[in-house]
Amino acid sequence: MKYELETIPVWEAIRKDRECFLCELMKEAEEHAISYFLGSSVMHPETRIAVNRRGFCFHHWNLLAAAGKSQSLALISHTYLGETLGVLEKKIGKVAASKAGRKVSASLKELVETMQERESGCLACEKMASRLDRYAFTTVRLWEEDPDFRQALAESKGVCLHHLEPLLAMAESALDAEALQAFGTELTTLVLQNLKRLEDDLWWMTQKYKAEHIDSPWNGCEDAHKRLVRKLIGEGRILCRS
Repeated sequence: MKYELETIPVWEAIRKDRECFLCELMKEAEEHAISYFLGSSVMHPETRIAVNRRGFCFHHWNLLAAAGKSQSLALISHTYLGETLGVLEKKIGKVAASKAGRKVSASLKELVETMQERESGCLACEKMASRLDRYAFTTVRLWEEDPDFRQALAESKGVCLHHLEPLLAMAESALDAEALQAFGTELTTLVLQNLKRLEDDLWWMTQKYKAEHIDSPWNGCEDAHKRLVRKLIGEGRILCRS
């Protein structure tokens, strides 16, 4: 698959020197997705059709509701509800019309499968996934072709454990065996080094709560616990993968 290079945002994210540059990019991608589905796209029939069929995950429905765009959300949720009612009325009608026995079980099973299918999709997650693929591909290509970027990545805080996997997976598909080995070694070593850095920060944070260290400086470790959580699980996660 061909991906469009996104060199500028990847470079900008690396320069922010956060715990995970991909988290920074994915938070922006999530904001863009929410803005898109509450913007002028609500007037496009293809967008409404896509929303009707795919919908959103619970997290992104909540973000849409919290965005303060009442009219836009009313428009897309009204047509989504109409589609949902059309499907559910038929399925529930079959359940109500069935007699006890195998037919009831079959109609209930069909209803459960329909509900599971409607819970499995999210247009916002799909948009985020598309961006993540492009950012991961750009990272791998920049590492391979730009010595300055390779150095910048090596000197950065790397990525969280959640985003380590998509980077390694992209490298496997984009690099030859020799380059893949080098990339994998450098990236995993970088992640390990930064986990140990956080371990040291957390240790000092625990010591600061002891009486003998009450007057000692924090050394920048006041938020070590929060930084570790972000390092372990990431931010701007994609909840639904098609």
